[in-house]
Amino acid sequence: MRTSNSFMASLLALASSSVAQIVETANGAIQGGKCSRTDSRYFVGIPYAQPPVGELRLKAPRPFTASYNGTFNATVAPPSCIQFNELFAESNTQSEDCLYLDIWTPSTATADSKLPVKVWLYGGSNEAGGISDPTYDGCYATSDSIIVSISYRTGPLGFLALSSLGLEGNFGIQDQLLGLQWVQENIAAFGGDNTKVLLFGQSAGATDAYVLSTLPQAPKLFSAAALESGGGRDPATPQKVQSWQQHFLDALNCSSSDLSCVLSASADAFTAADSAMPSEVAPGATTPFNREGARATWGPVFDGQVIPELPTKAGNQVPAIFGFNAAEGTLFVFGEYLADTFKLNQSDYDDFLTYNFGPLAPKVNETYSVDKFNSSQYPYFAAMSTILGEVSYKCPAYRALLASEKNGIPAWTYEFSHKPSCAWYASIPYSILSYVGATHTAEIPFVFNTTHNMPLPGGNCTFTTAEQSLAAAMSEAWTSMADSGSPGAKSDWPQWTGNSSAGVNIDVSMVVGTVDYKSCLFWDAIYDESVKIVG
Repeated sequence: MRTSNSFMASLLALASSSVAQIVETANGAIQGGKCSRTDSRYFVGIPYAQPPVGELRLKAPRPFTASYNGTFNATVAPPSCIQFNELFAESNTQSEDCLYLDIWTPSTATADSKLPVKVWLYGGSNEAGGISDPTYDGCYATSDSIIVSISYRTGPLGFLALSSLGLEGNFGIQDQLLGLQWVQENIAAFGGDNTKVLLFGQSAGATDAYVLSTLPQAPKLFSAAALESGGGRDPATPQKVQSWQQHFLDALNCSSSDLSCVLSASADAFTAADSAMPSEVAPGATTPFNREGARATWGPVFDGQVIPELPTKAGNQVPAIFGFNAAEGTLFVFGEYLADTFKLNQSDYDDFLTYNFGPLAPKVNETYSVDKFNSSQYPYFAAMSTILGEVSYKCPAYRALLASEKNGIPAWTYEFSHKPSCAWYASIPYSILSYVGATHTAEIPFVFNTTHNMPLPGGNCTFTTAEQSLAAAMSEAWTSMADSGSPGAKSDWPQWTGNSSAGVNIDVSMVVGTVDYKSCLFWDAIYDESVKIVG
């Protein structure tokens, strides 16, 4: 386990801990620090599970029950879990000993405050990401609530599911469940109300949060969910990922019957083996709604135990927000084609359709002919981006909304179409900012109310006054969801119904209107046909 005596230089915008706060928990006293730019406090690197190393590697997490043996120094950034995707990787220290959580509270919070709680699951394709990413700095969104961020295992360490080795996978999902259980048992000491817990996440974090929201025990762990660009996808069965995951064993130089080889391999060997896997799509994951990019990704599997029923069949068991961004796909097209993005042509488009839809490519091309995008400066870029966004994020949200309505569970929806004036990640060049627009991840700084020094932790761009108001409104809506089970408690956000498709359109402000899911009828038909083809 990590030591609690030394400072790491890279955690968000955290600074002075001269005005420390002590919180008493069942494991002992925890000392936090004060945020440098807001009147909030942070408690970081709190262990919620025993380190998943040695004999606990590739097993369900076990609760952390030891005493702190003194006051625990919660001002030290914990290591990230091992990263398996450079695009989403965190830059701080990595370790298999990584099951920690971070907490941010108002400075006035006491054990009697009973504030609503917002629990965050980061994205990263279930291959990377972490709680120390400065974009998820909770210092700016805790004026009337508490934020918790849970670290969980990703990649093969979180999701290796090979029956030949007796590995059932879903370790990352079980990490998240244990983190939520820790919140239930401990958040009152920090001033939180464990009956008012919102689970929110983005991308893979939202996909996982949706899975969790469909579990029978969900209402005992959280009272509402907010799914940003994720949710509405069903995980593959273990049988359908066996052949693809076998490639990982081959790259690791382990046989399919030698568990000891897998358990003794170093973390570096794991990352090297993952990088060496072929760029192919896993069998059974070629249907449009299950695709996540150029190669198969790690993630939850429908095992009948941890996940007892397909999520879209079970539906969410708590009230939920489902939303997507208007230009989700632009960032992925840029990531794939880089400097050639503005040179895309019909041949590239044909290849794109064939790769993604195989024998169904002609049908897709008929409905999404590039001629229909000629109003765009770069029609091939626009066409590809639209398809990726609708298939991967917009239409899964629609499927989740239908399942929620079938269950009689309240749901709300949004489309985020605002084009941020500042880059929110340092990896996004300003030269492409106007082209990516309201792309994947663009809503995150607004939900976290991070409006200055963009991109965090030390950029020189500040959102406009209108954007700052929008960030305050979105952050407040998410807090309202935690507090009351509705984002419209302080606004007019209407509940979604299939007949009205009511929701909010988020641009320079949050405007009540309709969210258009009509295109998803086409993609539903394509999905059904693709299932018949691939099984």
